[in-house]
Amino acid sequence: MTSDRSSADKSALASFLRARRAGLTPDAVGIPPEPRRRVRGLRREEVARLAGISAEYYRRLEQGSGHQMSLQVCNSLARALRLDRAGTAYLQRLALPDSEAPFEVHRGEDPPVDLVQLITHWDHTAAYIIDRNQDIVVVNDLIRAVAPGYMEVGNNLVLMQFEAPPELRELASWQEGARSSVSRVRYYGNPSDPRWQEITGLLLDDDDFRDLWEQHEALPLTSGVAPNYFPEHGWVDTKWQILEAHPGLYTVICYGVPGSVGERALLELQAALRSGTMTLPDAGSSTPTSASRLARYRGTGPGGAHERMPVDTTAA
Repeated sequence: MTSDRSSADKSALASFLRARRAGLTPDAVGIPPEPRRRVRGLRREEVARLAGISAEYYRRLEQGSGHQMSLQVCNSLARALRLDRAGTAYLQRLALPDSEAPFEVHRGEDPPVDLVQLITHWDHTAAYIIDRNQDIVVVNDLIRAVAPGYMEVGNNLVLMQFEAPPELRELASWQEGARSSVSRVRYYGNPSDPRWQEITGLLLDDDDFRDLWEQHEALPLTSGVAPNYFPEHGWVDTKWQILEAHPGLYTVICYGVPGSVGERALLELQAALRSGTMTLPDAGSSTPTSASRLARYRGTGPGGAHERMPVDTTAA
């Protein structure tokens, strides 16, 4: 492991530990209340005591100067900080980078041909494939029709999420989608990956992203709801489900609940594509948010049509 990666891992670990400690209250871990207590969350020595480690060792971990911890200490800290399964997995990835392969093997190589053929040949299901940074690497025609100009190879889901104008950000489905996107960036992200640093660096200028980022939620890809605009229906919530068909690559299935407006809107798009009454736009076509600060970074991810734009920024 290089020194750069070691430094990045320790910085991310320190930030995560501090945030989780600040988010716990004494009563949540069985510590008697103190009338004049001024500390937000738990004290360092309280976490150390709950985990069965020395306060000095824990202090070094939060300052990013500690040594690699053992699996036993890692699990003890997870219990002390009341982490759920996803939080524990994320902590282990940061704390034990050499124990096993901490990140999936996919490193930007082309997706497997069979998987690409499966997705692109589907004309009955809107689907696409993303990598761990949420860069789009495969799309089919129906998902391109759902979000013209957005769902294209090389675009990044989380960057596009925060292209949203204020009126869209007021939707509960957008807010939940944003929270989910941010938590996935943290859960799957490799702090020493230049692409991850680029994405988070760009997003930290967004107030909504920064507020969510500071919560230090780390959750895996599972399922959710996303608003999509259909000309005949307006903003419609559609559901999505993740299928992990290859290490480091995630297939996203977009669908409508039976009997819902979302199902009807998707079926109408499918019929229009099959009949030839709808023509898909070229990649890079203008969209309602093309003038946003983040839109110029579309197509700069793996397989995208545009050259990577230089970004001198990092984030922990």
